[in-house]
Amino acid sequence: MTRPDARRAVAVATIGLDGFGDENFEYAFDLIPRLGIRRVELNCWYGRNLTPSGIESIRVRCAERGLLPVSLHLPGFSSAGNADHAREVARWLWVLEAADRLGIGLIKATGSARGTAGGLEGVIDVLRQITPVAADRGVTIALENHVDNVLELPEDYRRIFEAVPSETIGMCLDTGHFTASGVDMIAVVDELGDRIVHVDLKDCASSQGREDFVGFGEGIVDFDAVLGRLVERDYSGLLLVEFPRRSLDTVIDDLTAGARIARRYATEDD
Repeated sequence: MTRPDARRAVAVATIGLDGFGDENFEYAFDLIPRLGIRRVELNCWYGRNLTPSGIESIRVRCAERGLLPVSLHLPGFSSAGNADHAREVARWLWVLEAADRLGIGLIKATGSARGTAGGLEGVIDVLRQITPVAADRGVTIALENHVDNVLELPEDYRRIFEAVPSETIGMCLDTGHFTASGVDMIAVVDELGDRIVHVDLKDCASSQGREDFVGFGEGIVDFDAVLGRLVERDYSGLLLVEFPRRSLDTVIDDLTAGARIARRYATEDD
């Protein structure tokens, strides 16, 4: 399938600098240039990030700092009934427009927690409506795996790809979350490698079904095995360093450790 970025290039997520707070990317735009990484994923989880003025602010600040916005990361899908479904479709239609304004070709989101209303079928219902629009705009939708989520296991992706046979959607392989879920990532790459359009790199300390994320090299993720197999399968998307900020004192070292891993497998590094 067509990738939005036809090279294995290193990128960094703003969550690494801002954490989960509503920081309006102040830390991210201040600190990312120190990493020597140009490509950036915007974690747009708050309303002001997604207003027209918020999108314009992102565009201007990226240009001022020489950064290239490559991905939008949205809150997960929600579709628990007719009204919720309509709101969700409307949200995605605007975000597709916002991506166009930023020159971004990839939007990433996960699903909802297992057991919540809507479930995987709700995600599928929304995807059926928005994928034709995304295809017309040339935008790829990357579905991120997440522990204890309706998008967690290989069978969840098989169901989606069968129900919505569009190359506009693909998998975002998150190394930390697949590890937390106890999933064999080599088997995932072997089976679904041609549908992987985005890779999130983070480490995890256990495979017991919880988000026990730790610094790169402190956990059990075998990055060389996973990335090596992706290269064998001709993966050509982004290698995103996505370790949530744990301390402003260590943030540069934490993300540099992830970038060092990604650069071993990148074909382009700026």
